[in-house]
Amino acid sequence: MLAKRRILKVGESSEFRTPMLLPSFSSKGFPKVRETLKTMEEYIADEILVSAYDLHYKFIEGPFDFASLIYLDSGGYESSKDSELSETYELEHKPREWDVEKLQEILENWTSTSPTICVSFDHPKNRVPIPEQIDRAKQLKLTHANHGRALLLKPESEKSVRLDLKSILPHVKKMTGFSVIGVTEKEIGNSLLSRMVNIAKLRIALDEHHVDLPIHIFGSLDTIATYLYFLAGADIFDGLTWLRYAFADGDTIYRHSFGMMKLPFTTNTDLVEASCWSHNYRYMQDMKLTMGRFIVDRDFSHFGKHAELIQRAYQDMNALLEGA
Repeated sequence: MLAKRRILKVGESSEFRTPMLLPSFSSKGFPKVRETLKTMEEYIADEILVSAYDLHYKFIEGPFDFASLIYLDSGGYESSKDSELSETYELEHKPREWDVEKLQEILENWTSTSPTICVSFDHPKNRVPIPEQIDRAKQLKLTHANHGRALLLKPESEKSVRLDLKSILPHVKKMTGFSVIGVTEKEIGNSLLSRMVNIAKLRIALDEHHVDLPIHIFGSLDTIATYLYFLAGADIFDGLTWLRYAFADGDTIYRHSFGMMKLPFTTNTDLVEASCWSHNYRYMQDMKLTMGRFIVDRDFSHFGKHAELIQRAYQDMNALLEGA
């Protein structure tokens, strides 16, 4: 069984248990990201993900000490026009200049007392081979003892839209010194099942050299796919779906539908939005507990009304892995 509880080690002394679902914040598609963060400060006591790009351009301000752990993303998402799978249309987004020097400057001036995971540099116009990605990630300077590194694996050329496991697996042994290995949901496969299989293959390869090194799926956080990638061996999940939609009874639905179902019809739209965010955060905590219950007894019924679908996808993944 690939799904299990693993330990995320950050810096010299901090340890956190997986699975972990990160509420993410980004200026891309959310021009009021500063206000959103402020609204959620009183609810969040666990982990969050914010972008170094947004810090550099003053869309948000730290130090975010209310969070127990901070993922400091490298700004690749904001510096590109790429969309997440949860986006329903391509938003008008005009990326600003971004480079590794700007990222390094943010790291050097980082003052938060919370343990921080620093994600390796990524830019859509600066793609390099996997060995170079590993080396570049190791060269990023961490300035505090409570910092850890995350290696985010990306396609090797500007024209590539997917990760190639054949290019990754031979270099897994070199992935030393990282707290976590990351991939994006969109790039790890071209279908739900292929993503599950590829995540499982990465999990198996990592365990051969770095036992229980956590896997982070960037840009993936909903009420079904998160469970599927968890069963494939992934441990940490983040995304903006929790801000775009509402989580309800196993489904991911439109916010206005959530408002009609759960709130008075007279509720102001802005209040519906804020209510969705706080509700979704609590729902994510319940999802973590669901994963924990599954780890204990391997009972698929914990996944609720979609249990049969989730179990079937898990069985299909294992069938393909056995064939490989």
